Amino acid sequence: MKLTSEKLLGIIWDDRFRDISFSHHMIRDISKERIRRFIEIARRKLQFVEIKPELASLDDLLEIHSKDYVNRLKEVSALPYSGYLDGGDTIHYPGIFEDVLLVLGASKTALKFSSYLDFIYVPLGGFHHATYSRPMGFCPINDVAYLVFQLLKRKEKVAIIDVDAHHGNGLQEYLYDKPVLKINIFAYDGKFFPGTGRVEERGEGEGKWLNYNFPLPLSSGDDVFEIALRILDIVEEYDPSYIVVISGVDGHKDDGLKSLELTCNSYNLLGLKVRRLAKSAKVIGYGGGGYGKMSSECMVSFLVGLSGKKEELETPTISNTENIKKAKETLSLLLSFPQHFT
Repeated sequence: MKLTSEKLLGIIWDDRFRDISFSHHMIRDISKERIRRFIEIARRKLQFVEIKPELASLDDLLEIHSKDYVNRLKEVSALPYSGYLDGGDTIHYPGIFEDVLLVLGASKTALKFSSYLDFIYVPLGGFHHATYSRPMGFCPINDVAYLVFQLLKRKEKVAIIDVDAHHGNGLQEYLYDKPVLKINIFAYDGKFFPGTGRVEERGEGEGKWLNYNFPLPLSSGDDVFEIALRILDIVEEYDPSYIVVISGVDGHKDDGLKSLELTCNSYNLLGLKVRRLAKSAKVIGYGGGGYGKMSSECMVSFLVGLSGKKEELETPTISNTENIKKAKETLSLLLSFPQHFT
């Protein structure tokens, strides 16, 4: 593929990704199809360097999860049948341990190649619900936490943009007291899964004032999402050396886990915004969640935006006046909070 002086995109890809899903049995096939269609569309529409991921090691896994939990993953992987790791969301199946190491290895590889490329994207990644000792919400591990810890070891200044239909509770738990700017935009009505992400949660210790939660009213459309994206201007002031983005597309209006009314246009806008904010920063992005017929298109549209191109694949959605009002109030509140960036 011809390379230019433009910023270069690398996509971490292994054909094994086509058959990996940790989602509930009812949407597992949809989840796999999203990844399969993504790479086909991406190869048609984008210029990128395709990078094969390495396998992570057991020691890598133990950096982010307890020994007891890692042993459990190994045990269920050896079973001849599938089941659930948690209360009925996150699946286990024969050979899951090897797949987990491949998924975690994608983050390890992304970090390595970020020395040479401006943007790295991991389509099968962004498992932000898992905590140190347990899985949650289709997430058997927390690959993003692993990446961020490695960046902190290298003394990088990190900002996280976590956009998904669901609050990244596990990632917040890992990094709440860490010197990392964390901005989470998600759907919430007081009880929507995972039931976390209060605006008042601002971080503690070295992470004090660095945690921002922006809950969107359920059924919000593209216009509300655009309002929420204004909070990302904080990233520019923070001036990170790395921006880690979870661009989960499960907020699309046709997603199976109904929550928001977004179109692919919103994800394109997110990509454009991240590109503008990046300046000299490296960007490592993750595909996050997505369980609908337009999920693959939304993933690619994010990358189209990241490449600097605006596209409008669908008719923009319009929110009711109450949702617009709530979003503006939340933005005003978050921007009024103290900022102590150094």
